[in-house]
Amino acid sequence: MAVEAGTIIKHGWMFMVANVVNRAAGLLLLPLYAKVLSPAEFGVYALISVVGDIVAVMLMIGMINAFTVVYFEHPDDRSRSRVVSTTMIGLWAASLALLAVALPAGWGASDLLFGGTDQGPIIAFAFAGIAFSAVFELALAYYRVHKRSGTCLLISVGKAVGLIGLNLSFLLVMDLGVTGIFLANAITFVGLGIALTVAILAANGVGFSFGILKRVTVLGLPFMPQTMLDMGNQFAMRYLVNLLMGVAAVGVLSFGLRLATMLYMFLTASFLQIWSVSRIEAQDSTAGRDQSEFVFYLFVVLLSAAALGMALTAPEVLWLIASSEYETVLPCMPLLVLAYVVHGVRMHAEVGLVKTKKVGVLPAISLGGLAVGTLVMAVTLGPLGLMGGAIGVLVRELVMLGATEAMCRRLSPNEPPLSALRVTGILAPAAIAYLAGLALFGFEVNPTFAAAKVGLTMLFAVAALFGPSFGKADRAMLFRMTARFRRRPQTA
Repeated sequence: MAVEAGTIIKHGWMFMVANVVNRAAGLLLLPLYAKVLSPAEFGVYALISVVGDIVAVMLMIGMINAFTVVYFEHPDDRSRSRVVSTTMIGLWAASLALLAVALPAGWGASDLLFGGTDQGPIIAFAFAGIAFSAVFELALAYYRVHKRSGTCLLISVGKAVGLIGLNLSFLLVMDLGVTGIFLANAITFVGLGIALTVAILAANGVGFSFGILKRVTVLGLPFMPQTMLDMGNQFAMRYLVNLLMGVAAVGVLSFGLRLATMLYMFLTASFLQIWSVSRIEAQDSTAGRDQSEFVFYLFVVLLSAAALGMALTAPEVLWLIASSEYETVLPCMPLLVLAYVVHGVRMHAEVGLVKTKKVGVLPAISLGGLAVGTLVMAVTLGPLGLMGGAIGVLVRELVMLGATEAMCRRLSPNEPPLSALRVTGILAPAAIAYLAGLALFGFEVNPTFAAAKVGLTMLFAVAALFGPSFGKADRAMLFRMTARFRRRPQTA
């Protein structure tokens, strides 16, 4: 019984490490950018990056998300190999089309953003990097469906080494400025994209099916407006805070959100990479589904513990990395981290909709969350200040959780429903632990208090695992799975 659950966790932690490595390059390079680039140059870099994010969403049209579903629709290896090669060839065609128009599109974007075409070549380099980063992401998706977590980690290390090495050369040695950043991105992703494509097609053969490509495209299209709406939510939130409270408040709230977003980047995203694949692969297997459910609630414990630790130690984190001007975000942190816990819980129903190909409702759910969250912020920012912004973020996630679960139960009735009692059994002791920590330690920074906060977080995890959300059979499976995981070495 514990074999599948152990497989999910064994590979899940490797994917988490790979995600950390993937993002490590950006974190390590940020001080370099701030040191080498002037504020004006950094502004150019930021604006081009925003354009790049939009183009990336349009280019991939949800193909990465749809690929896993279509892959497991085909039962035999030969058909699955055709899915792999078809998706790869289709994405290459879209990437080459973007490259063909990169320079004229760069001139147009430069004129629109900067009032001239001087930045056109830089934007063209950015588009080249985006085109091949899409191929890179598809390659990672391919290795995830094969549970090749070690391979994903090696690829991520290669990407990080390439980006850091080339950025150091182009910025420090050759003094290329913003051009060097996007040139480094382009060279790294072009090299990785070509190498990974050759390896994957060599393993699967070169085959193509218009029917498969149409299936992947149609299934992936709903993800594009959903992502666009998520971007719209970030814009609307910051616009309202700026309008009602000023730009300084935007910076303070964004700082808190940046900390809370780490829960998604390093935990939820990593977990979903393997859990969603296993859940889709299990199909109607009762044993596989039960183990998948057990692992999901185990993940909720881990996510809640990380959120609790972040909320409790926020004063220490702020003291280490920011000035006292950001202290007004501290009362907002429990709501912000709770919002990202709710976001992780929402993935239970969302993966169910993806598995049953009912993703067409997701953009409507995102639109509803955007509307409600924006309305709540508009009403609460005035009287409550930053706390109103945090409330708006949390309400948006709660609305989307309720709507996604309701749609999953209606459109995918055979999928296991989310257990509100099990989730409550995890979140309730977390809330009690935070309130106890707030009463005992407040927002004071003290090494002794920091150690006590870590102990309080560990106490919560034990209470959750031995609470009503997990039965004896669950804990027995956890112990067997842990013992098996410690005995067996990780293989790529």
